[in-house]
Amino acid sequence: MSQNGRPVDSAQIGWKDVVRVQGPTGILLRFDKLASEETPFMYHCHILEHEDAGMMGQLTVT
Repeated sequence: MSQNGRPVDSAQIGWKDVVRVQGPTGILLRFDKLASEETPFMYHCHILEHEDAGMMGQLTVT
């Protein structure tokens, strides 16, 4: 959607399983599969110390 308050470069749009975030960024995701409380999706940052700052968690899609 946006990065640093500007539209994202068209080369950055598409299916990604890893997203590099630099500065304030908005990300729009579409979920085609459900994720229940028994089998939630996980998101995380690749810097382990960021886990305690809320950059790792689980979410459900119903």
